[in-house]
Parts: sequence; C-alpha cells; structure tokens
Amino acid sequence: MVSKICAPVDSNFGTIASNYNRYLRRPDGKYIYHDSIPHLVHIEMTYACNTSCLGCYNPMRSKLGDLTIIDEIVRAVANSQIPHVYLIGGEPSLVTEEKLNWYIELLAPHSSVTIVTNGIKCLKSISPRLACFGVPLHGDNAATHEFFNRYPGSFQIAQETIRYYVSQGHDVRCIPVLTGYNHDQIYNICKLAVKLGMESVFVDRFEDGGIGASFSGEYQLKPTLQQFQIAVGQMLKAREDFQKLGDRVGFGTAVPFCLDERMILAGMTADCGVGSSFVAINPAGEVRMCNQSQLVFGNVLEEPLEVIWNKPVMDIFRDLSWVDEPCASCELLLECTGGCKVDVNHSDKFCIDYSVRKMPGLTPSMAEKLRGCELTNSYPLAYRRIKPNYYTKLILRHPEKFLVTRYQTIKLDEAALLIMQEILKETVFDEDDLVRRFEAMVEEKEIRLFVSRLLQVQAVDLVGGAENG
Repeated sequence: MVSKICAPVDSNFGTIASNYNRYLRRPDGKYIYHDSIPHLVHIEMTYACNTSCLGCYNPMRSKLGDLTIIDEIVRAVANSQIPHVYLIGGEPSLVTEEKLNWYIELLAPHSSVTIVTNGIKCLKSISPRLACFGVPLHGDNAATHEFFNRYPGSFQIAQETIRYYVSQGHDVRCIPVLTGYNHDQIYNICKLAVKLGMESVFVDRFEDGGIGASFSGEYQLKPTLQQFQIAVGQMLKAREDFQKLGDRVGFGTAVPFCLDERMILAGMTADCGVGSSFVAINPAGEVRMCNQSQLVFGNVLEEPLEVIWNKPVMDIFRDLSWVDEPCASCELLLECTGGCKVDVNHSDKFCIDYSVRKMPGLTPSMAEKLRGCELTNSYPLAYRRIKPNYYTKLILRHPEKFLVTRYQTIKLDEAALLIMQEILKETVFDEDDLVRRFEAMVEEKEIRLFVSRLLQVQAVDLVGGAENG
C-alpha cells in the first residue's frame, strides 16, 4: 500500500524505510532515479550573516539583499508544491519575523517548512506552522563552538534561544558541523541537546565548499578518518544512552558508507540526495545541485522548478559516468553515490568524496548487510483511534501522489491515497470504521498495517493511549 517511504535528505532526519529502489540501471550503465519533483529544497534567502563561521558553505558574505526577489522565489517554490522546504542563508533570522511568517504561510499548505539558524537572534513570534528549527552547537563548550563561528558569547546565546523555541512548542534540531576540532565532543553535544530539549542531533561533516574551502587546510577542518570514526563511536553511544533521542542521532550530509562499517550495521548511513531528491536555490533564484555547488541548471524566476529538475542537462550528474574508483566498481554505488560530490578544492563540477579517493571500498560481506530501516509489520489486537498529525498534508498535483509529514515524504499508491484522504477528512478516526469503509478494496490486515506505518512516520497520532501488542 505504501510504494515508498523515505526521509528528506538533510536532512538528514533518518530513513524510515528502505529507499534504495530510488536507483535504476540503464542499459548503458548506472543512473540515479528521481521523482518528477525534488522532495527537499533549500532556499538561500541571503548571504548576509551575523557570524563568520570558518566552515561556511556560502560562496560569499554580503548585505541582506533585495527581499522582493526572495518573495518571488518562495512564491515559485510554493507553486511547485515541494514536500520539504528549508529557509536558510546566510542567516535567515536577519529577515524580519513578519516576512518569515509570510513565507511559512505561503509554503505550509503543501510543504513542511524548516528554518536553519545560528541562534544568535531569537525569533519571538514564529508561526506554529513551522515544522522545525535547526540550530547548531559546534562544541560542548564555548571555546570550541566560538572557535568555529567567530562570535564571542554565542555559545550561551544559542542555548538561550534553543530553550525559548522549545518552551514555545517548536521542534528544535541540533545540527553541528563535524570538524577535526570537535570530533571527540559529539557525545557531549548530544548530551547537551537532550538537556536543552532538542528532539534530534544530525551531524554535518565539514566539506570543502564555499568560504570554508579557503580555510580547510589552514585550520585542519576536515576530520581525519580516525577522527571521523571516533565521532561515529560517540554517536552510537549517544543512541544507546539517550532514550529521548533514540535513533534520531545521525548524519545530515552525505558520508561514504565505507568510512565506518558500523554505520551500516546501525542503519546510520546517509546519502545527500543530490540529483534524486534535493536541490538548492540561491538568492538570485538559480537552481544548483546543492548548497556547496555553484553549477547552475536553471532559474525559478524564469521557469518552474519541476521543469528545471527534469532537464536532460542534469544527466551529466545522474548518469554517474563521472564516478572514479574505488566507487565506480563498488556494489553500493547506487546507494552511496560516492559520499559528498562537491569539493571545490578538487573539481569545479562534482567528484567522489575526498575521504575515499585512496580507500579500497566496502567488502562484499558488508554490502550484503546494508538494509534500510524496516517498516513496522505488526498491529495490536484492539482497534485504534487516530487523528491526523498537525503537519500532515497531501500533494496531488504531480504524477506521484505524496503524503508529507513533518520529516518524511511518502509516495502513495491509489489505495493508500484513498484511505489517507478519508483519514484527513476527520478530526478523529476509528480504525474499525476505516476497515469497514475499505474492506471491499483492501484486506483488513493491510489496512491495519498501513495505520501502524502512518503512526511510525507520524502522519497520524494515536488518540487515547499507547498501542499494545
């Protein structure tokens, strides 16, 4: 009933089900499959910022710029009905709250909206329709955090901002950048995130892009393989120790699977989704493969995003003919796609990840162990009462029919779509009533499993207590 359940990439927010069927083979080689729209779009509203992070992925720092252009960019993305949209910068809090709320209201009918901010400026009256704030803590102490962002006092300020957002009922995600300086502080960053009430920790490994590329060598920002593996160990330990986080500790950017085979065993692998589910839009409306890349494929001020997304020119990336060894012959190329594809100190287009260029790749035995997170395959004896989650919505204008939750994009088949439409009509829904309405179309077992999976991805909420059985 559910054709595919996957997470948006930055995402980053963890994979709910195996989504490795995204990739198909063509007769002439390997090709990245993609839906008719990206699942996640980053809108860079400005390159202005109130910090000077060493690892900044923006190409420049500038003034706030003409927000009337951003108005049109947001309107264009809203018209394309993209499941997940991130409002980022630069620093989006430099835009007025009135303007941010207007953007949220434009996007929210069809998109789950996240604001990624450094936490220096606290936004006091953001719409509850915002799905999430992403706020980084780059260390477990002021010295490390402020070494990276170059803003004295910001460690304490960011914590106060996080506490405020949590107190207002917002989900707040911790998004530290992993470098050679904080690789041994990841466990304590997770511990601090729990203390502050943050709902997850997703780590972005430093990559050579934007302004940060000019500082990576001087400040040794790239974590070594040993440092990366120390960080992975601490992330796995945090998953065990902090029940409030559970498996919501992972990577938000692409990491080659072969860097640490423990990621495979723990279901903690991450591919960025470039070309398959993710693009970025700069303050001029230009569509690029990601925030790090400056390779432009079109402009949303001139043509719809879905037109740009489906241009044959994007095959220069999607056909994977550019991939070098050890990735080209790896059994998991179609899942991993070589880690991060952008390294401006190595290529002006795209390339396999810097960390694997001299590595042997995964062994066949480890490739066999790669599995996506399993969908739940059970349901309780008693029928349940459910209600649609506040952030759940359907997108029906594209060839694929998408169910959008706060953090997931779910592609539905015909039967699942009909059932979901019925659920969304009601304030509260009885599962046995759902079974009766659709018993001529779908077996009861399948309907009840579908409800369990909707609960798993938080598309619906349980009414009247926890499940049993």
